[in-house]
Amino acid sequence: MADDGVWLLGDTYLAEEMARYTEVYPSETAVSLLEALAAKTEFVEVEARYLRICREYVGTLDLSDVYHAAACLQTGSTLITDDRHFDGICDEGIITVWSTKVAIKELLGI
Repeated sequence: MADDGVWLLGDTYLAEEMARYTEVYPSETAVSLLEALAAKTEFVEVEARYLRICREYVGTLDLSDVYHAAACLQTGSTLITDDRHFDGICDEGIITVWSTKVAIKELLGI
């Protein structure tokens, strides 16, 4: 099912995380998956003001998590993750966070 209102969005840290999978699981399949995901992903340059806001609410000092939240805040996107570090920023209503289970149900309409 294709939905024109759904797209993949990422930041520089997401690109690095995706690339690490090809190192952890070296194979042609891993490289093909990375290339396919990267081709369908819009990568944004996250502005400092969004990083400052999100740094206060993300429950970790991991800069990549702050970038992921800030990219969503900057673009009005939904963050899909099962990482509990984003509970606070979601609870405050700053960004929308869906678990993987919720995302699948929402995107498939089930």
